Amino acid sequence: MSEKRESVGRIEVAPGVLASIAQFATLRVEGVAKMSAIPADVVRLFRRSPRIEGVILDVSDNKVKFDIYVIMEPHVNIMETSLNVQAAVVEAIDTMVGIPIDAVNIHVEDVIYAQGETA
Repeated sequence: MSEKRESVGRIEVAPGVLASIAQFATLRVEGVAKMSAIPADVVRLFRRSPRIEGVILDVSDNKVKFDIYVIMEPHVNIMETSLNVQAAVVEAIDTMVGIPIDAVNIHVEDVIYAQGETA
């Protein structure tokens, strides 16, 4: 039974906070080995957008869009894991901040295999 309180001022969440939430939600998804470096050509395109390791945030026209760069573990279904990442990011942002998300784009940059392991 939560009590609804009226705001007495403005509440602002820094874009970097949104990117951090997306990064932590991504890393909690089973099958994601780690965040990937953002390719240099993409960094040049989004140089003014907030970003942290593996996450670019684009806020324009009151719409929030994430581009998330990951490296997957071997022997996972990449499509299913990517869908799980999208769902985790949307849920985390909705739960913690309550803002709608326009898109969560997943970029699988690599798959990490242990030494001697093959596809």
